[in-house]
Amino acid sequence: MSCSEHKDYHDEEFDPCHFFDTYAGTDKTISKEELVENPIKFLYNLLSSGSVKGEILIGLSVGSSVWESFVAADFFKNIILLEYSDCCIKALENWIRNEPGAVEQAHVLEFVCSLIGQSTDWKKHEEKTRRAIKQLVKWDITKENPLGTVVLPQADCLFTIFYLEGISKDQDIYINLLKKFLSLLKIGGHLILVAAINMSYYTVGQHKFAALKCNEDFIRKALAKVGCTIVSSETHKRKFKSPLTDYESIAYFVSRKDRVG
Repeated sequence: MSCSEHKDYHDEEFDPCHFFDTYAGTDKTISKEELVENPIKFLYNLLSSGSVKGEILIGLSVGSSVWESFVAADFFKNIILLEYSDCCIKALENWIRNEPGAVEQAHVLEFVCSLIGQSTDWKKHEEKTRRAIKQLVKWDITKENPLGTVVLPQADCLFTIFYLEGISKDQDIYINLLKKFLSLLKIGGHLILVAAINMSYYTVGQHKFAALKCNEDFIRKALAKVGCTIVSSETHKRKFKSPLTDYESIAYFVSRKDRVG
């Protein structure tokens, strides 16, 4: 299958529950460690250090996972989630409302609680996270203003993981979407960006979905172009060996918004 034949993230064939089970399910030890547990540790260590803080966090991530919210719930009073795909919005709503059929994320919650010393209280932390999520808003990338008529408060922190490379068709779209996302952040606020480096596709079920292959240099230049200064960064080479996806490494960027890009 050529890249031109790959599905797009917003296609109805994208199953957020299957996506979660494929890469973060209870039996996916290596991928779960690399794609979920390591980012969780990174985010927890960063927030617990006090170098990134505030009251409002806006998150943008793929599928039905809310693990970044599991961490952020201890540090931010108000969490707002943005999502483009209707099927993913439905899956997130199911989890937030604790409805039947919601993705089971107990193993992720247990891992988060083990970091914060609450290994026996994961159900309480789950409810705390649900209360912290104040809004779930559609972020429609086909519109000049992705939020439509919705007006959000300026955030102290933005978080995005594996999203922009998974939804952008080219570098110009990536930079444009990054700029629009950054418009939701206060001057002096922080953007936490976790990226899959040089990934051209990922697989969910029988379908391959297209991704924008981008390297660290491009991301650094994109962040500078939209008004961000990189405070810290680190990169970890891929250990998860699977034909399901072809990323080379996972990169973590913590940036401060110094100006309007």
